This record gives sequence, C-alpha cells and structure tokens, in this order.
Amino acid sequence: MKVIFCEPQLTMQTIDNANAFFASCREILDTYVTNKLYISTDFQMAQLLADTADTNDIFIFFNSEKGSYQENFLKLLKKYTDVQSRIWAIAMEKNPECRRPPEPVSDKQSFDVSCRNENRTPLKNNMRAIAQIFARKIIAQTLSPLYRDEVLYFISHRRIDGEHIAAKLADELKHLTRERNVYRDVVHVEVGDDAQKDIDINLATSDVLIFLQTEEAQNSPYIMKELCYGLIYDIPILWIQIDNASYSNMEIHPGEQPMLRYKSEEFDCQERLIEIADEIEEKCFQLIMNSSNQVFSHIEYLRDLDDAKKIKLIGDKNAILAYEVEYKEQTKDIYDKGIKKHYIQCFGRNPQKSDIDKFIQKVKQENTYEKSDRLFLLSTHGQREKSMGDAKVTEENFDDYIINLENVSGVKRQKRNKRIILSGAFPDCDEIYKNSLLEAVLVYSREIIKNGYTLVFGAHPTFQKLIFDIGKLYASDLRYSIEMHMDKTYLPGYNLKELEEKCTLVLSDGLQEMRETMICSKKSELLICLGGKIKEDKAEQGVDIEVKLARHVNLPVALVGTVGGRSSEYAYEMIQKDDWSDLNSWDKDFNESLFYNVNHRLMIRRLLNAID
Repeated sequence: MKVIFCEPQLTMQTIDNANAFFASCREILDTYVTNKLYISTDFQMAQLLADTADTNDIFIFFNSEKGSYQENFLKLLKKYTDVQSRIWAIAMEKNPECRRPPEPVSDKQSFDVSCRNENRTPLKNNMRAIAQIFARKIIAQTLSPLYRDEVLYFISHRRIDGEHIAAKLADELKHLTRERNVYRDVVHVEVGDDAQKDIDINLATSDVLIFLQTEEAQNSPYIMKELCYGLIYDIPILWIQIDNASYSNMEIHPGEQPMLRYKSEEFDCQERLIEIADEIEEKCFQLIMNSSNQVFSHIEYLRDLDDAKKIKLIGDKNAILAYEVEYKEQTKDIYDKGIKKHYIQCFGRNPQKSDIDKFIQKVKQENTYEKSDRLFLLSTHGQREKSMGDAKVTEENFDDYIINLENVSGVKRQKRNKRIILSGAFPDCDEIYKNSLLEAVLVYSREIIKNGYTLVFGAHPTFQKLIFDIGKLYASDLRYSIEMHMDKTYLPGYNLKELEEKCTLVLSDGLQEMRETMICSKKSELLICLGGKIKEDKAEQGVDIEVKLARHVNLPVALVGTVGGRSSEYAYEMIQKDDWSDLNSWDKDFNESLFYNVNHRLMIRRLLNAID
C-alpha cells in the first residue's frame, strides 16, 4: 500500500491556503506513514505513469479552482482509477468547479475544506486543525490496526460541577467530524435502561477516556471506577484539570499529572472552545498512536523467534500487520497439539466487532481460514482466549500468545533462586476494585514467575486457580516457580497428589505457624501486600500481622494501594505519617506511586528492579 499525495501546484493556481493544508497533513504523515510519495513536478508524474499502480494505493490531489488539469495529471488519475485505487480529492474553495473532481472520478465526494472552514469561527489555526482531520483519515486507511477514524471518546466527569463543561466539549468534538463519537451518560442512557451496564459497555469499547478533573471529581466513586477500568484495560486516558482543581487526595491517579489544564469559563467562549476541541482532538490522536505503538515491540520479538529458527514468520503482503506463523510442538502447547499453522492479525488498539467481522470475512475469502489451524486477533487489550463464536478464531493478548510460542520452542527461563511473597485477600468493596485486585494478582504473579523468581503465597482459595493457571502457562518448572503454604486443617478438601504436582506445598499447624513459616523460615526478597480485610481489631488483620513478621526478618514490604482493602488503608496511613522507613528503604515517590498507580505492569517491573 502506498500513499501518493499530489502537492497543490500540480492542479491549483492560488496555493497559499492549500500549501498550509498540505504542510499540516505532511507533518502527521511523515511521523506515522513510511510508504508515501509527494508529487510536485511533471518529471515525477512521468515516472509514476511508467510505474505500476496498485488497488491498495491511495491517490490524493487538490481539485483545480477552475476545473482545468494538465494532460499528464488526467492520465495519472485514470491509471489509478482503472486499477480501482482509492481516489481522494480535496476541495479548497466553495465554487462548483473546485468542489467537483474531474472525470473519471467526478461522482466522488471531495474533502470539502471550505465547507468545514465555514462552520468554524475564523481563527489562524483553522487550516492546521482541518488538515489534521484529513491526515488522520489517511492513517485510518494505511494503519487501520493501529487507528480507526470512527473513534469513541468516553467523557468521565462529575455532574455537579462538570456537566456543563462536558456538554459543551462533547458537542464541539462532534462538530469536528461526523465520524467522532462522544459518550456521556446523561445523554446516551435511555429512560428505563440499566445505566451502569450501558456505561460499562461504552467504556469497554472506547478509544480514549477523557477525564474532566473538576474539584468534585475526586469524591466520585464512579469516576474512580472508570479510571481504574481504563488503566487496567490499557485504554488511553486524557487527564484534563479544570480550574486548578486539587488532586492530592484522589484515590486513583491516571498519570503523574494532568496533560491539559483549562479554566471553566473558557468553555463558554465559542472561539476558545473551538481551540480547546482542536487541542483535545490532537492530544487524543497522539495518545491512541502512542498506545498502539506497543504492537511493534511484540512483532519485533516474533521476528527474533523467527531469526532463532523457533518459528517461521511470514508477512501477509495483502494485509497490514498480519502474519502466518508456523511451528512444531516440542513441549507444551496451550492451544493444540502437533504441527501448527496460525494466522495472526496484530492490533495496537482494541479490536472492535467490525474488525472481527472484516477479519473473518477476509480470511474465508482468501482460503486462509482453511489453511490455518487457528486464527488470532492479537492485541495488548486481548483477554485470555476470548471466543469469537468460531472454534478456529480467537481474540488473544500478546503476552500469552508469545509465552506459548516460547513454551513450544523450548525457550528456557532463568532460575534466580529467590523468593517473593504475595499476600492478599479480597477486600469488602466495590466490584471494580475486586476486578483490579484479580488483575493485579494476575500481572504480579505472571511477572514474578516469568522473571525466574519463586512465587510464595498462602493458600487463598480465590487466588489458587489463577496462580496455578499462570504457572501452567509461564513456568518451566512448576514446583520451583510456585510455593504454596497451607494450614493442615484445610487439607481434607483437596487432592494432595494434585496439589503437589502444581506447586511446592508447605503444610503448617494453624494459621499463625503458616505465616511464620512462609515469611520467616527462608530468606525472601520482598513481601507484596494486595487488598486484605479491614477489621475492627487491627491485631486480627492479616496484612498487619504479615508486615510485622516481614520487618522482624528485615524483609522489605510493598503496599499496593490501588486495589482497596487493608493494603490501601495501611499505605494511606504511611502517607499521612510521611515516613516509609518502617517498611522499606525506598524513597517517598516510589512508595506513593504504589498507592496511586493502577498500572500494575509498570509497578511490578519497578519493584523487581528495586530488589535486583
């Protein structure tokens, strides 16, 4: 696929505005698109006429103000039309000759810059903003697995002091382009509908969460729930501070600090509102592309496996970021047995239903479906083996797919002979924090085992299956990687032989002996506390008891505050005290980031670096 962009002087006589439009488009295309040509001379047109045109190409040009064109340009236009390339015309002026492209594409709709400019208050930045909208349409075509034009922005706000701002912003964002969808619950939830269910569905499918941080926002558990969900599931969050509202006591921080700051009265000035909408739109695009960029590190690793002869990786020339993967099972395979032929479509964003439908239609038309044992839509957002209603088609996350390839190709992981203790239990709180705790346990356990440490934990029934499943996928030696401690009282409810196959099982007489054995009997590197029950008698709180035992043997303690429960309460007490030396030797900023930051992947990596 190639983008051929004809510069204004090829078809226009008055080119000042068109040059400004072209320059702003080029700024974005030069950042994100590799296969592109900018055509400005007759000599270049002659070369293109001698070259081969492709159906997948995009041919872009500016309509002439007077409807007259060079002969070579018309030949070039016909050449790309004949192979059914995508032809995009740009109309800079409102007269009929300029709005209508020449034959043979006169029936195609032009991108009407003059019309879009009329709908905006005259501002010096208008041309740049309109050009960026057009450039993003090109990105959506050339890098569709990374960006889609029909984006959904979810506005998270507090009604009591943010509804007026949210309404103004939503209306203006939708004025930018008809493909822009903006969700706010007060408008989109129909009478009689389950409001929370509707909010959750739209949040899960959103491309950016726009957080309007007004003074009252930090007091809303619903906003904290939305931020938590966005962080857990890798939804880019644009944090906008309004009127210098305080965020020091905010339960969840979606970043180090706000990305944009505005005064509430700015939203009441139409000229300023247009500027704000442009700034937010540009920042949202950058957030989406930065998040999508993660896909290339995963693809690079697949290429490394190919170079090492662990797999055979073949790019699909007819699709963007799609590959054939072939390997022969050597050890364990979580998907199937025998020789595997997979077809994978890689996404940097969250695949939507339309993406899935197009994917299935494409692979069936091209016989890829029949040739492949399994077909995967891979992304960082993918949930573990999410079924698509077809036994051969699966949505999957990159981490689990790549780990399986390592397993089947016999990649050996380092054994560090170091223990990390994971302590936790479900707190009595909202379900979203329970989801966050499960996600934290999953991420922390996966990184500990994957990086060659021994994961040590008490036999909490909720976490057992999750940790055993992680061990099955990530551990080359289960009995080394997982050490589970259990009170003998609970043993009759288990199959002892089965447990001993899944972990190193250590039995104790009573809960207190179990804790002492788990924490004090062998040298460990770290105790990580997640959640935990809050009780009236602090002496009965498991987190407090285990922290005390850990510090008795000089074991550093990490309190994860974003999952609720006693670990969060304990961390807050330490923040108020402003002294973390009783728990570890790390600085204040590091400890407080464990309290605020819901990016569990980042925090466990920082913890592992701190003890390495």
